[in-house]
Amino acid sequence: MNHNVVLTIRNVTKADGRQYSYWQLRWYDANGRRHSQNIGRKQELSKRQASRIRQQKQRELDEKPIRRDLSRVPTLADFLDTYVESRRSELARGTLELHEQTIRYLKGYFGGHRRIDEIARYNAREFKTELSKGKLRGVNKRQHASMKPSTVDLHIRNARTIFNRAVDDDLIDMNPFDRLAGGVPPIEKNWHYLSLDELSKLLVACPSQAWKTLLGLCRLAGLRQGEALALQWSAIDWDANRISVWAMKTKRRRIVPIAPELLPILRDALEQAPEGEPAIVTGMATQNLWRDFRVICKRAGIKPYAKWCHTLRKNRESDWIDSGFPFHVVVEWMGHSDEVARQHYLRVNEEDLAAATQTQIGVVRAQLWAQPTDSGRDQADEPYPQIISLEKFKKKAGDRIRTDDVQLGKLAFYH
Repeated sequence: MNHNVVLTIRNVTKADGRQYSYWQLRWYDANGRRHSQNIGRKQELSKRQASRIRQQKQRELDEKPIRRDLSRVPTLADFLDTYVESRRSELARGTLELHEQTIRYLKGYFGGHRRIDEIARYNAREFKTELSKGKLRGVNKRQHASMKPSTVDLHIRNARTIFNRAVDDDLIDMNPFDRLAGGVPPIEKNWHYLSLDELSKLLVACPSQAWKTLLGLCRLAGLRQGEALALQWSAIDWDANRISVWAMKTKRRRIVPIAPELLPILRDALEQAPEGEPAIVTGMATQNLWRDFRVICKRAGIKPYAKWCHTLRKNRESDWIDSGFPFHVVVEWMGHSDEVARQHYLRVNEEDLAAATQTQIGVVRAQLWAQPTDSGRDQADEPYPQIISLEKFKKKAGDRIRTDDVQLGKLAFYH
């Protein structure tokens, strides 16, 4: 039996009379049944490109004969449903929800009955184009006509991750999303710095001790919102002034020091806690935190800022770094990698620049003014006493290319 993959042209006439031509691959499985696969329209795909796809398909079937039977390749809907179930225990809840959003876009564009091996790289590029134009907004009930580039890149990265699972499971040989541009979106570091004075105003404006404790844990201990809400009294070591934090995001435990400013907040929370209550922060409706925080800001006279809880966590890391703690120690307290800390959490404040430049300028000026001059005149009378003309340092072309002896020998030769 001939096991070669053949490239043919399939002509299709629509009901309205329009005709289309498609490049089609044909081959036979082990049982002698013929299979075919459309790889693109003839006017959009050159013969050379179609031949390359045929060669790739031929190598695929030669290396993995099981792929000759297309009934073994799942449809997009079956594959995506299986993917979600297999990742429930591996991904955090928020990450899984983002993957499910991407999956709805994939099903809405490609259709659930399409086999995953029929999705080529140019199909993935078209998917990205339609996504950026907002043509798939009805799938997830989006209100905006277009989608931000950063959001498009997010869904493309999710799709790349999803189809990598198909490659790992030998369902397909190449990931159609592996060559699409779009990496990590630009990192916004212009986040709000909440000073301790502003934190004091917020604590006074808090309607309950639970809110004071939540703000204190996020701003003064660097805890994530979920970590603070799940924290229990058994995790606090009062003698050593430490907090044992279990991070659902990283699936590991870390130890965080209790800052002096945080200790009285925790003491007040302990005194007001109901007897037998294991949780530190209680009685808060998590779905309305942003709304309630804006009310607290209004009472405190502070302008609300975006990602309030995440920003408080960033503030804590910056304070620890500025206090002189080693970088690797702070990274361990925060519970993330060095790369994440450098890219997302650390930034240069205007106060840091001003303090550094003023200090350096003061040292340089002191050194310059202390140097004696040839004329012996008082340098304090001049604004810039050590500015030196650069004229004597200018060189002509060819200077010092040859030694003096060589140049003298050359002159002697011509005389």
